[in-house]
Amino acid sequence: MSDEATMTPGESDMVLAAEYVLTLLSPTEAAAFEDRLAREPSLRALVAAWADDFVAMTDGIAEARVPPRVWQAIHQRLWPAEAKAPAKGFWARLGLGEFAAGAALAAMFAFLVYQSDLLTPAFQPDFVAEIGEETAPVHFAAAFDAETGALRLKREGQGAAEGRSYHLWLIAGSAAPVSVLVWPANSSKQDVVLPASLAAVLPGATLAISDEPLGGSPTGQPTGAVLAAGQVIAS
Repeated sequence: MSDEATMTPGESDMVLAAEYVLTLLSPTEAAAFEDRLAREPSLRALVAAWADDFVAMTDGIAEARVPPRVWQAIHQRLWPAEAKAPAKGFWARLGLGEFAAGAALAAMFAFLVYQSDLLTPAFQPDFVAEIGEETAPVHFAAAFDAETGALRLKREGQGAAEGRSYHLWLIAGSAAPVSVLVWPANSSKQDVVLPASLAAVLPGATLAISDEPLGGSPTGQPTGAVLAAGQVIAS
């Protein structure tokens, strides 16, 4: 939908990710973008960053579901050749339904402000990691901002078993694993600011999840099975 003629590839991806989150892409454009999402972790990180930013703008807005006929009419006007069914966007796949009407307007306004100056989302990772296979029961995603030391984590698989905890470790080369955090029960996202000593060795290192007693490893080293691992790579 956007005019990409004067944009760099990075700027174009940033705008496409925002348009995807706002369901502004046509069904054909959305399908092509989703094909790239399956292959490009950096693109998934952009989508997650935009989603977090837009959701924060709607916290005070009461939900008001838009009737399906309204979305159908919008798609009919914009993309008449492809309007048999509106594309399922980011929110539908999360099971949150369509945007609330007021939330959509607020997010659209914010997007136009971002796009006018080509500002980046609040979190632009330099490095990413897929911790575990995407289809595995235990699977996490990580994104790291080298400038601030901020590590953003998302649990995308199942939670720990009753009476157990997931423990996240950083393994740099042949060094012993270093504890990063014990994953809180019932939490799907965590943000951590790494100390300088860990931030310096994170790029290229391995992040791993072990199964530990409730509250984490009692020894400071993994004691249970390593359930998932992935290398931190440049985004």
